[in-house]
This record gives sequence, structure tokens and C-alpha cells, in this order.
Amino acid sequence: SLEKISGITSVTLIVSLCLFRINGTSIFGAYRQHFNGLLDTGKNCFYRMMLRPGMDWRRLLLGMVTRFYAILRKENAERVDIPRCYILDDTTLEKTGCHIEKISRVFDHVKGRCVLGFKLLLLALSDGTSTLPVVFSLHREKGKDKNFGLTSLERKKQFCFGRQDHNPDYVRAKECDKSKIDTAIEMLRRAWKHGIRAQYLLADSWFACEKLIEAVRAIGKGAVHYIGLGKMGRTRYEVRGRLHNANELIALYESEETRQCRKYKCLYISLRARLGGQPVRIFLIKYGKNRNWNIMLCSDMGMGFVRAFELYQMRWNIEVLNKECKGYLALGQYQGRNFNGQVADCTLCFITYIVYWPWEKGSLHTKPWAKCSGRKKNSCRH
Repeated sequence: SLEKISGITSVTLIVSLCLFRINGTSIFGAYRQHFNGLLDTGKNCFYRMMLRPGMDWRRLLLGMVTRFYAILRKENAERVDIPRCYILDDTTLEKTGCHIEKISRVFDHVKGRCVLGFKLLLLALSDGTSTLPVVFSLHREKGKDKNFGLTSLERKKQFCFGRQDHNPDYVRAKECDKSKIDTAIEMLRRAWKHGIRAQYLLADSWFACEKLIEAVRAIGKGAVHYIGLGKMGRTRYEVRGRLHNANELIALYESEETRQCRKYKCLYISLRARLGGQPVRIFLIKYGKNRNWNIMLCSDMGMGFVRAFELYQMRWNIEVLNKECKGYLALGQYQGRNFNGQVADCTLCFITYIVYWPWEKGSLHTKPWAKCSGRKKNSCRH
């Protein structure tokens, strides 16, 4: 499904689409700027490539990640001092047109309100140096009224495309209405099946549930552990034979079990517990003079607080990945009506990130296209 029968080859079209993105222009903008000399073809073939029903974009992205680590092994550049970690997170892709297929109003935690767009669920892999997007899915939210936040007229005018169940785009369209927890479990199993292995899964408090932790521990016969923040609400944990929520645990054990971590200037309480049927280690954390407590869960019962805290800090890498893809590689700015184009646009953005983005640590001035002035100009790598 990655090859075409006739015309311009898929590789040529994909490389050209990545070059357009690096240059910061769209397909139409590239041809308007007389880039048509790059290929002896029209711009419609690029649009047809992005909307192609038989194109397996997920397989292509997984292949790019696998190839990336194959090159690292060949060049003896793999890091062995830091364990690899899966990182799971979702972000909002805001749109402007109600006619886009499967569009809905989703809650944006940054803005604190609902916006028109999609939720992008991303599974990334980090080894401490590079963070690579592995697999993703696009979702919409039904809302309280089960109308996706749209009026009946807006839903009626949405673009609709008939799909055949043997094509990859049929599966991606079905995922749009699936639970994000179920989709995340499928992502983890798919990544492990393709040889993209890690020792830990890092996630925020939204994903903290017994179902996900149980599925994580089942991957590779217990080879993957879960580390993530928990919910300070009504979730009840079994500690020493009794069920308590997080606030009750703080009231019970704050005076006796509190310890100080001088390295990170915080107080913490370490407890052995069970979340449903899953054994977990609970770390209740309070930073500095802050009166509020946070809860962190770890399925590795033998792990200490400092080690778990340092591993969880790697979760911030996926926030940086999403920020850079949105700011530099136009993630989520595609406004085509066909849902196939939305999937293709996100995949091309992540492929460009894997292939082109430099992984050396430093400021944004180390990026090849970063604007610079004054004394820093001579130090930039163009």
C-alpha cells in the first residue's frame, strides 16, 4: 500500500511534501512560488497522495522510527545509560471550518474552554537525547448532549467520504470515535510488536486508571512499568487493607511517613498500595512551601522516589515535541475537509521532525531555520 501503480512514485511525492513543510509553505504556495520546476507534474498529484484511501500512513511512520534506531545501532550511537521510555499525551488541533469531516468541539486545557478541532493522541519514544513520535490517532468528543458540540445544520453540512473496510483509512476513521484509553493500549501493543521497545510508560493524571496500568504490565510479560501522576479526587487506593483516597492518605500518614528529599527540595510520603487489582507504589509529593500535594504512581514496587521522579521528568519531552511541531512544522494547520488529509498531514509533520530536526541540546537558535541577529548570528548553524 506504500507504492503507486503508475505516475510519480510515492517516495518522490512524500519527500517533496516534507520539503514544502520545511520551507514553511503549502502545496499551493509552493507552486505559486514557481517551485514547479522541482517536479515535472502538477499540484493535484500531491493532493491525491494525501487523500489516497489505500495509503497506510501509520505503517510508514512506524517504519521511519524503526529505521532511525537501526541507523543509531549501525553508528554505535545508542544511549545505554538511560532507559527508553514510552510517553503518552494528547494535544488539541484547533480548526476553523465546521465542514471538515468528523470535526467536533473538544476541550482545550490550555485555553480552559471548548474549541473546534481534534484531539491528537500521541505515543512517543524517548531515550534521553531524542524524542520520536511513534504512532498517533485523531479523536473527537461527543460532549454532554452527544452532538459533538455542533448544531444539526452544521453536522448535516459536514463532508462525508465513503470508505471500504479493507483500506487503512477505514480503520483511522473508526478510531476517531473510540475511547482514548483503548486506543492508547492498542498503540502500545503495536509499537512493541514492531520492535520499538521501552522499559517505562510515562503519562499524566488523565491516563491514570487500572485498565491502562494492567494493559501496560501485560506487554512483554511484565517488561514495561507505568510511571505517572495520579488523580487527587475520589480515586480510592487500598493501603494496608483499607480503601482511601489521596486526601485521606495525606491526613493519615503525613505526620509519621513524611520524608524529605534534599536533592529536589520537596517532601514525600511513600506507600505500598493497590489500584483495583494492580499493585502500585504511591508517592505523595509536596514542593517547597506549597500547601498542595500531588500523587505519583509507579508499578515498579522496588523503585525509590528519586529514581521515579527523575524518570517522570522525561515526560516533558513530549510537550516540547508538540510545541515545536506546531510552531515550526505547521502541525494541525491543514484545513482540508477530508479526514484522510488530516491523518496524512500529521504523519508528514512527524516524519519531517524525525528526518530533519537536530537533536543537539541548546536553544532554538540551533535550529537551521531560526531567525537570528547581532552577535548570535555567527554561532548559528545554517
